[in-house]
Amino acid sequence: MKIALIQPPIRDFYETSIRTQPIGLAYLAASLKMNGDDVEILDCREKKRASIQIPPELSYLRDFYPFDDRSPFKLYSGFYHFGMGWREIRQKVEAWDADVFGISSSFTPYHQEALEVARIIKAFDRRKIVVMGGAHVSCAPESVLESPWVDYIVLGEGEIRFPLLLKQIEKGSQGGLDEIDGIGYRKDGNIRVTPLRTFIDPLDKLPTPARGLFPPDRYRIRGLPSTMILTSRGCPHRCAYCSGHLLMGPTFRTRSPEEILSEMVDCQNRYGTRIFDIEDDNFTFDRERAKGLMQLIIKTFGERNLELTAMNGVSSASLDGELLRLMRKAGFNTVNLSFVSAEPATRERMGRPQTEESFGDILRDVETAGLGAIAYAIFGMPGQTVDEMVNTLVYLAGNRALVGPSIYYPTPGTPLFQRCEAEGLLPSHPSQWRSTAFPIETKDFSRLDIVTLFRLARVINFVKGKIDRKILEEGLTWEGLYRFTENHAREETWVLDEGKVEATAPPGDDSVNWIKLLKRLFEKRSFFSLRKDPTGKALVIKERSSKGVLDYFFEKAWEKPILKSR
Repeated sequence: MKIALIQPPIRDFYETSIRTQPIGLAYLAASLKMNGDDVEILDCREKKRASIQIPPELSYLRDFYPFDDRSPFKLYSGFYHFGMGWREIRQKVEAWDADVFGISSSFTPYHQEALEVARIIKAFDRRKIVVMGGAHVSCAPESVLESPWVDYIVLGEGEIRFPLLLKQIEKGSQGGLDEIDGIGYRKDGNIRVTPLRTFIDPLDKLPTPARGLFPPDRYRIRGLPSTMILTSRGCPHRCAYCSGHLLMGPTFRTRSPEEILSEMVDCQNRYGTRIFDIEDDNFTFDRERAKGLMQLIIKTFGERNLELTAMNGVSSASLDGELLRLMRKAGFNTVNLSFVSAEPATRERMGRPQTEESFGDILRDVETAGLGAIAYAIFGMPGQTVDEMVNTLVYLAGNRALVGPSIYYPTPGTPLFQRCEAEGLLPSHPSQWRSTAFPIETKDFSRLDIVTLFRLARVINFVKGKIDRKILEEGLTWEGLYRFTENHAREETWVLDEGKVEATAPPGDDSVNWIKLLKRLFEKRSFFSLRKDPTGKALVIKERSSKGVLDYFFEKAWEKPILKSR
C-alpha cells in the first residue's frame, strides 16, 4: 500500500524550532517499509511562519502580550501559523494520492490542526483512509473518533499496531480488529477502542528510523546537522501532570548500547550529524546504563567531538558527579533538569522523587563537571500558592542555573487533569489547554499572577546573563541591583506623560533601556513595555502586572544574592 505519514503545522505564539523533527514518524515509516509498503513523510512544520489572527477563544491573551514590545523582558511578538499553509498541504496530498494517510496528533491544543489536515484529505477524496496516532490520541481516544474525518486511531507505539491495522484494511474487513490491542474504529455507528495492553520489548527489534525520508539539511541547530535519538522508552515515575506513560508505557525499556552507537555512526556517515538530542522519557533512570552509554560514545567518537542534548529533560534524582562528568566528556554542554518546585510537599504530591537539598547538591555537581543547568519549574498547578511559586523563583535565582519556567497545561488522562476537571478549573476550549494561554486559575492564584511570575523568570535569567558577561557582579542582591539602576539610569531622558514615558534612546538601545526598565519595575511594581509611536519615538508603557506577586517577590528576595547561570 502507499502510505503518507504527516506531521501537521501548528498555530501558537511560539515554536521550539529545534525540536520539530518527527522522529516517531521516521520509526513508523521504517516499520512500514519492512512490511513492504511504499511510504512518504510529509513534515508540514517546515521552517516558515505566517502571522495570523488570534482565535476568539484566546483573545483574552491580548491583555498579556503587547506584540510590539521591544523590551528585553518581552514575552511573545505575535500569533503564527508555523509550517505549510493549508493550500500547500492540499496540493501535497493530491500529488501523493496515497491509499492511507497517517496523521500525528501529539498535543491536545494542536489537535484542531491535525483535524484540519484530515478534513483536507477527506475533501480531496472521501475514500481515502485516515489513521491518527500520537500522544493526544493515546490520552483521549474516543473523542478523536468523534470526528467524521478520522477512520481509525492507533494508541501507544505504532510500529507494530499500524502494520497490523493495514493488513485488516487491505482485507476490507473489520473482523480482526478486536484482536489488535490499542486500535480504535467505528462499527455500526459505535466507537470501539481495544484497550492498550502491550509495549515493544526488546526495542532492538525495531528498525532504524527512516531518516532518508526527511528533506536533506532540514534539521539543523546553529547550522549543524542534528537529529533526535531514542535510547530507551517508558518512565516508571507516573508524575501527576505527565502523560508519557499513556503513550510509551510505565516500564523502562532500553536499547542495547551497540544498536545505539551503530545508529549514531550511521547518522554521522550518511548525514554528517553533529548534534544528537536524546529524546527519552527518562534517559538517566538507570544511572549505570547511562554511564556505560556515555563511556561508549567517548570511546567511539572521542571526547567532545559530538554535541549531545537531552531537551526532554533528565531527572536529577538519578544523577551523580560521575555521570555528569561523563556527560560533559561525551558532548553535553547543558543539562535540562526537572525541578518542579522548591516546596517538598508539591514535589511529593506530583510524584517527584526529589528534595531541595539533593537538588542543590546536584547543581554543585553540575558546576564541578563544567556543565550549565536549566532548572525547569512548573507554575500554575492546582494546589500551588503564590508564596510557593515565588519561593521557587527566589531559590533558583540564588543558584547557578537558568530558570526554565514551565506553565502547567492540563493533559487528558493524567491525575492532575482529572482534578482540574472535578474542580471545574478547565477552560472550556481545548485550544486553551496550552502553556502560552496560562490555562488554570484557582482560588490561590490568578492568571495575571502566573503571567507576572513568568515575566519575573525572564528578568532573573536576563540578570544572570549580565552577571555571566561580567556587566554585573555575581552575588549582587536585589537591593544592590536596585541601587545599581539608581546610579546608572539617566532619568532626564524619560518624561512621564499620561501613563506613557517618552524615551530619547531608540528601542534597540539595550545598554540604556534595560537599566531604566528594571528601575521602573523596582519602583512602580509593574512591568513596562518598550514600543514605538508612529513617528518612531520610543514609548515606555505600563503593562498589566500582579502587584501582589511583585511585592512578595521583592520582599522575599530583597537581601538574597543573585548567582550567575553557570
